[in-house]
This record gives sequence, C-alpha cells and structure tokens, in this order.
Amino acid sequence: MKTITIVQRQSDYADDFANWLETAGYRVRVCTGPGAPSYRCWSRALRDCPLWQQSDLMIYDPWVQTGPRDYGSGAILRVEQSRHPGEPILIWTSGATIPADVAAMEHEGDVEILPLEITPAELVARVEQLIGPPDRPSARS
Repeated sequence: MKTITIVQRQSDYADDFANWLETAGYRVRVCTGPGAPSYRCWSRALRDCPLWQQSDLMIYDPWVQTGPRDYGSGAILRVEQSRHPGEPILIWTSGATIPADVAAMEHEGDVEILPLEITPAELVARVEQLIGPPDRPSARS
C-alpha cells in the first residue's frame, strides 16, 4: 500500500491532510517532528528515520522545531534526502514564508512547495502525480 508521511508541528493541519489522503485510499503516518526537551528526532537517534523508510512520499513542515528557540527543517531534509534519494518531498507551511535553505532545495528541484491554500482534491491530485493512485479503492468508493 502506498504510504505518505506527514511531518507537521501543528497537529490540526496534519490531521486534515491525513484525513484527506486516507479518504483517497493512501496509508498515512503522522510525525510532529523533534520535541522538547531534547529536540532529537528519529533521523538523528537511529541514523535513519523509520517513517522515511516506510514512505513513498513525505509532506514536510519547513518550520519544525529543532531546539528551544530554533526552527527549520532544512538540515533534516538534506540528511534524509541523501539517505533516500528520489523520494518525493512536498513542503507545506501554515505561514507564508519558507526558510532560505528549504527554498534553495526547491530551486535545486529536490522539494516542491505546495500552495498555502490547498483543497483536498488539489492535494490528492498532486500526490497522484508524484506516486500514482492508491493501491486500494478509496474509502468513498
């Protein structure tokens, strides 16, 4: 079954995306990223994130908190991209700005930034373009 991992700091957005994609028939995993007090993620602790290993596509928040006052997922994305080359990465943020290191990844063709306002149909269509339709019928079929 095609699997998508959503990494978002704000769970309400992750929940919405997960519901849209599960309804379309995809398996979805959700991660909130590194957390207090150590701000370590599985990527660093295990030297490879098991969610990346299980996924066909990542939807990533570019502002994941990596320290008490530090935000930005560019370093994590670069490491995991090198471990999983060719895996599609979509970037979505609830704000209008993108960190410079993540924006540079878009210019290099390593990630794609989704529009701030996105409908369920638009998200599912973009996912289908990248990894194809789900392997099973959708929940609404």
